Order: sequence, then structure tokens, then C-alpha cells
Amino acid sequence: MDGNVEKAILAGLGQPNNPLVERVTRHNQLIVHNYREATERDCECGLIGCRQTFSLTLIPNQALYPKYCEDHRSEFRRENFLRQMAARPEVYRFENVRIYEPPAE
Repeated sequence: MDGNVEKAILAGLGQPNNPLVERVTRHNQLIVHNYREATERDCECGLIGCRQTFSLTLIPNQALYPKYCEDHRSEFRRENFLRQMAARPEVYRFENVRIYEPPAE
């Protein structure tokens, strides 16, 4: 790689299980576009439970953009938000249940 991460990411998009693409898209999103000038676009936060939208400026020759809104850009804030959501009584979730003995017949 010659230092151009954008070019390496775009080249790796066609390859299945590319480790660079998987690592980068964990906290970012790839938006492939062909705009010749900067363009505004609204995106939804990628965090489950967050319904906020945020504005992105799509820049020519750039494909890597934030996945989360400004409130959830740091890993601490995302984890804290999920903890708070899980603590709310109206949030439905499954509990892990393990059966050690089959029921008596």
C-alpha cells in the first residue's frame, strides 16, 4: 500500500472477507459516489436504538465517512447509550436460558 488508504479500501471492496474493509467499516461507513463537488447528505445514526440523523458532506474522491451521529462517535458514548437502553424496563430482550436437566415426564 502506498499510503492511499481510500484507494486500498476501494480496491478491497470486491474481495470477500477483506480484513481492511472489515476493520474500517466496523466504526465507519463506505459511501461510494461520483460527485464532482461537495454535496450535503443526511444519514441516520448506525447505533441500534438511536434515531438521530446527522449531516455529512460527501467529498469528491472520498468514500470513508462516520457511521454514527455526533453524540455516539466515541466508543464510550456508544456503550453508555446501549447500557442506558438495556436498563429501561420497556426495552424487550431475551435472557439466556440454559436447561441442565430435561423436564420430568
